[in-house]
Amino acid sequence: MIRYDELFAATSKKIPNSNAILQRAQQTLLSSFVTGPYRFPANVIFVDHGKGSKIWDVDGNEYLDMTMGYGPLILGHAPDVTIEAATRAVANGTTYAIASEPEVEMAELMCDAVPCAERVTFCNSGTEATMQAIKIARATTHRNKIASFEGGYHGVHDTALIGSPITSGSGPMDSPTSTADCNGIPDNVVDNVLKLAFDSDESLERIRLHKDELAAVIIEPVPSGYPVNMQDFLTKLRAVTRECGVLLIFDEVITGFRCGYGGGQAKFGVTPDIATYGKVMGGGFPAGAVAGSIEAMQSYISSGDIAQDSSDRKVFSVGTFSGNPITMSVGAAVLRHLRDNPEIYTRMDNLTAQVKHELNQWSEQKGIAAKMIGENSWFMPYMGETPFSHFRSAKDPAHTLRNVVYSNYMRHLGVYIPDLHTIFFSDAHSQADAECFVETSKQVLAAMQDQGMFDSRIEQELEETGT
Repeated sequence: MIRYDELFAATSKKIPNSNAILQRAQQTLLSSFVTGPYRFPANVIFVDHGKGSKIWDVDGNEYLDMTMGYGPLILGHAPDVTIEAATRAVANGTTYAIASEPEVEMAELMCDAVPCAERVTFCNSGTEATMQAIKIARATTHRNKIASFEGGYHGVHDTALIGSPITSGSGPMDSPTSTADCNGIPDNVVDNVLKLAFDSDESLERIRLHKDELAAVIIEPVPSGYPVNMQDFLTKLRAVTRECGVLLIFDEVITGFRCGYGGGQAKFGVTPDIATYGKVMGGGFPAGAVAGSIEAMQSYISSGDIAQDSSDRKVFSVGTFSGNPITMSVGAAVLRHLRDNPEIYTRMDNLTAQVKHELNQWSEQKGIAAKMIGENSWFMPYMGETPFSHFRSAKDPAHTLRNVVYSNYMRHLGVYIPDLHTIFFSDAHSQADAECFVETSKQVLAAMQDQGMFDSRIEQELEETGT
């Protein structure tokens, strides 16, 4: 296996066309890429096309894709279900900004599938969905403060970028403090966010303490940065929010329609007041949704009279492309396919469980500090020095460095995974794909071990390689 100090140069030779596009991008874009490996601005591949579980870059290199668009491609790249629905829809026009039946059909499917959904509204991303849900909660309760969990990911609007996965954490582990993750976020926004810790009884007590200020508590049923089963905690969280008269928002942008057709609510048997959606529900097209009970959404639901809504100061949230016929048609086709083929979930979950078990058992036998953790059809590698027990565990410097090395090696060998992010299986992944992922991972982890990257001198080892 090539040594890490030679890896970047070797990879660069394989992607001359991508390198040329990256140079162009750096002259015009604020960021030379919106998604993809972000730690090092080098060896960024530009995708030409994808099919099934594979993608091909503009240089013709083939990769087993374990990113799946960061989650939405539950049926894989360019599945017939999506292509056929999109082709039919686009032939009738791209968007109208006028009512169309596909939006109603999508809403009906979501209300049938989602336990909390009595009403649904559509937008164009998970970020928009959580932003709208928070606004609705504030308007319904007439309170301003939102509680969220340190390390939870809810998009990139102001409220979401306070103690998000970007943060290293501040304050006590079970009672974190609110800090902005980047410039551009006003202090008064920070002041209106209460940060909590996942899976902690201290968080429940803090909700009780601040109940008169809190409009809502928002949480991912399976957090992106803490992908563990928290069923008992979610049950307690539902009880305490109901006790305190605080709305509970489930951010199901990842879990929705991925950990089962009913999402995290059905998986854990916990029904929130409001839930947000994106990713899978769009079938690969930009999509977002807010679903919830009539009571929780009353500040948004229109009376049908614009003048009356204005007088009542109903939440105003519209979008030219929200509920557009192409996204709604494709999304509805994907949801119907998932509803009618529940074995898809069983197969994806079984493949994921197989991969996690085999790699975890092998790593333990080899004395390698690598563990695959996650739920259902997604997981993340954890390579820290101590057991994963808190969101801040993922900020272990050794984990960060090893993960970046692992990701770069995997991509060089034709298995595309992102730096420091979740890995997804899809219905398009085969048993052979799972075995490829396992064998490539073993090859990479063994090479890392041979180069001393799993001893306490990892920072020194990487410094010596010039990385």
